[in-house]
Amino acid sequence: MKKTVFKTVIFVGILLVANVYAAENAKKYALSVEDAVKIAKENNVSIKRQKITLDAALRAKKDSWNSVSPSVVVGASSTVPVDFLTGGDQSSDFDASFGVNAGVSVSLSANLFTSIKSAQLGFEQSKISFDEAVRQIELSVRQSYYGLLYEKENIGLQEENLRIAKQQYESNLQKYNAGRLSEVDALSAEVNYKSKIPTVENAYTTYINDLDNFKQVLGLAIADEIEFTGSLDDYLYLGEIKVEEKNVTSATIQTLESQLESAKVSVMDKRFSAFAPSLNAKLSWQDSSWYVGKDDASDPKKTASVSLSASIPLDGVLPWSQKNNAIDSAKDKVYDLELQIDNERKTFVRTINSSLRSIKQSQEAIKYKQANVELAEKNYSMTSEAYNRGTKDLLSLQNSNNTLLQAKVSLNSEILTLAKTIIKLESTIGADFGSLTK
Repeated sequence: MKKTVFKTVIFVGILLVANVYAAENAKKYALSVEDAVKIAKENNVSIKRQKITLDAALRAKKDSWNSVSPSVVVGASSTVPVDFLTGGDQSSDFDASFGVNAGVSVSLSANLFTSIKSAQLGFEQSKISFDEAVRQIELSVRQSYYGLLYEKENIGLQEENLRIAKQQYESNLQKYNAGRLSEVDALSAEVNYKSKIPTVENAYTTYINDLDNFKQVLGLAIADEIEFTGSLDDYLYLGEIKVEEKNVTSATIQTLESQLESAKVSVMDKRFSAFAPSLNAKLSWQDSSWYVGKDDASDPKKTASVSLSASIPLDGVLPWSQKNNAIDSAKDKVYDLELQIDNERKTFVRTINSSLRSIKQSQEAIKYKQANVELAEKNYSMTSEAYNRGTKDLLSLQNSNNTLLQAKVSLNSEILTLAKTIIKLESTIGADFGSLTK
């Protein structure tokens, strides 16, 4: 038992030391949305991993010609009479010779062109994927940034609502103790006050969890502290949002177009394999007939030769050949990608139009909800005065306060919806973030 208690104390002590160390080394950041994006681009793990893939594609592009690398063959030969090796005739006049040879050969085919082109297109596709990965991180950071602003303001509203409920409860408790209020009204105020405590705690817990996730996306330590310098008001007063469809495109369309080019290159590659000849060049050198043990041996012989050859496939003239089938399959891929691109362009236009309609709807809703907040504030002020004069009951005051809270939360929620929709649209059309709100 004592050992268990001792281990527990040690474990708790280690945790406390670790927490103190983390707190002492924690950094503080005052971040605008642009600051957050900059930090994420520098530290985000997903971006770093995507950069590895991009670098690999760049190496493949630079070395795409390596199929023409030459091959070298080096050899040596020797001949010795069998009688000499087996202990037979040991006369000095025996015929033993030595020789060396070397050769260099290079092969060249029409597929070299398609190999280089495929590597170039592969790099372009990796570049598109990398840029899109960066944009997706930036999209996530911007949406999370304004989401956290909303949650923080929501906490403030809920805390203010809790403060008012507590104030009402304490006031009613004093009135009840003085005999000027019924027990039911006092209990009602107490229940109303205590029922709001879990709401505040839940809002705070949600905010902390989302904040920790935000720090991880930015590549910061969880113990680091962040102060947000932005505001939801950035999206409160905006003019009409417009997009010129002909001047924008999406990463998906760009990727499909690059894949289409790759598919066309693949068709060419399959045709080269079926029809185009391959060339081979070879240079050989030989130094042979170094005789040993022979009095009248001839001088060593040196020879060199150059050979050129061409290999012409016959698969292309056979309609049923495997290579002809491969050509047809490659053509099918081209047609399939053309269909995908056409459909994606329609989806792209539809997405833009849908987003613009949603933005316009949110802007109109914000105007209405701003007016609703003003009305709720006036109604609460009048109800509070009437309650203090005794012409309104506690329930009316509570309802008025709840209406005001809901109006403010609803307004902030609509602003957040507008912000996220605009940011998402900017990401979809490949525009600079913030360009639609300038």
